[in-house]
Amino acid sequence: MASEMPVAPTTSLRHARCLFHPLREAAARCPHCGGTFCRECVTDEEGKLACPPCLRRMARPPVPKLSQTRRFRQVLAGLTALASLMALFFAMLRWRVNTPEEHLNLGRIAGDPLPEQNNE
Repeated sequence: MASEMPVAPTTSLRHARCLFHPLREAAARCPHCGGTFCRECVTDEEGKLACPPCLRRMARPPVPKLSQTRRFRQVLAGLTALASLMALFFAMLRWRVNTPEEHLNLGRIAGDPLPEQNNE
């Protein structure tokens, strides 16, 4: 025997109300979710009635699930990029600490005369 999804018992729409507009009488039942909706909420899609949430769900393409190897590669690439940026940061920090101040003196760019050097 084929296993089938349980079907909700069909009830009359006589006393049903729209799920989005509780004051309005329901005009149709969505075949996908089973909810009741008024005439403004129901849309005819390829000859079948569907509610707005089901239409949005059907319009979206399914999201492919990432495989374990692809997820591992993405994490590894992220960690490698982070390690590279940290190495660059610490290399620049080390260069700054080991550089003499006279090479970093930006005052002479503004027109200050250079201090005279004595080679005796």
